[in-house]
Amino acid sequence: MNVSSVHPFRIAGATRIGYVHLRVRDLERSLAFYLDVLGFKLVSGGAHTATLSATGRGPGLIVLTARKDAPARPPRSTGLYHFAIRVPSRRALAMVIRRLEEMQWPVQGYADHDVSEAVYLADPDGIGIEVYADRPRDEWPLRNGQVEMVTEPLELDRLMRELDTWPGEWQGIDPATDIGHIHLRVSSLATAEDFYGGVLGFEVMQRDLVGALFLAAGGYHHHIGVNTWASEGAPRPPADAVGLISFGVLVPDAQTLRDVTSRLSAAGSPLLNQDDGSLRAADPDSTFIEFFTR
Repeated sequence: MNVSSVHPFRIAGATRIGYVHLRVRDLERSLAFYLDVLGFKLVSGGAHTATLSATGRGPGLIVLTARKDAPARPPRSTGLYHFAIRVPSRRALAMVIRRLEEMQWPVQGYADHDVSEAVYLADPDGIGIEVYADRPRDEWPLRNGQVEMVTEPLELDRLMRELDTWPGEWQGIDPATDIGHIHLRVSSLATAEDFYGGVLGFEVMQRDLVGALFLAAGGYHHHIGVNTWASEGAPRPPADAVGLISFGVLVPDAQTLRDVTSRLSAAGSPLLNQDDGSLRAADPDSTFIEFFTR
């Protein structure tokens, strides 16, 4: 049901992605990557689950849960395309890239999106990751009222000159790092737009790229990307597969959480669990989402 035509709604502008919860096969191996290579810090850990942040203090940005016999996600299935780690500056991005070089971690590519500069890679389980730094918002190109994102070669040498006057040593990822966006494989763009746009109230920021949509709160270039490049009409992956378990959407206040709850209920979306500060739900492809306040 598309409730947007009956009750036009935009989710609060301060809404953003709060965390990602990933299933991995080997927790020790994954921690070696996220802590030693990318430079996150451990908030808490146990035999099978660990929570990481950029500072070592909560709230966590990345939650890892291990299951050694977790199957791979089938190539033709819905689920995570990549999650995106946002660092606060070009220098912080250059520091990550230099660290990847020092650790000889393979990079899948670099890109200049006009709104941001990015490096792409995968973790030890093949989970896709983008690390990026935004350009100033007043430099983002607009066309027909929408943010115009492109994919052009990154001027890597120019970016790395950010480190020419940096005398320090690697101390880990910048403490101001957060999760900038989540990009999902979906079975239907129309259904995904109806849910993330029509029901939840994220605004479509770009629809020019064939087979993809980008949506956001508060005029950001995108908090949620969806594509059908390898998943049109595809099933969801096995429930215990490697990859995304859930992601968190941080909303600014209790009223926004109530608004989201009402919208989901009106649309007939299943509400899996709720309390005073959070709500768990699922999108049409059974990707689990937690909406929460601090």
